[in-house]
Amino acid sequence: MGKKSLYSAYMRLSTTGESIGRSDRIRKGYVPVLVGREDDVIEKLWLPIKLIRHPSIVALLNNSADEFGYAQQGLLKISHDVEQFKRMIKIISN
Repeated sequence: MGKKSLYSAYMRLSTTGESIGRSDRIRKGYVPVLVGREDDVIEKLWLPIKLIRHPSIVALLNNSADEFGYAQQGLLKISHDVEQFKRMIKIISN
């Protein structure tokens, strides 16, 4: 899968959780995560499964577990700046 499709395959959500982007679909080899801060726009991004064990992603997931708990339901939530998260994914994907 090319780099371009990695970053174009997400659905933007408003802070109320309503879909304002393209339709959602399951992607093999990816896990959906909600990235953003509560007071800002939250985006649903597709994180490649191969990056789940990367130390930077593990640190963000640990922070999310501390903030939201292990019993959170639904998609994984990562409280982080969306643009910084996308840049980090781009860097560690290369």
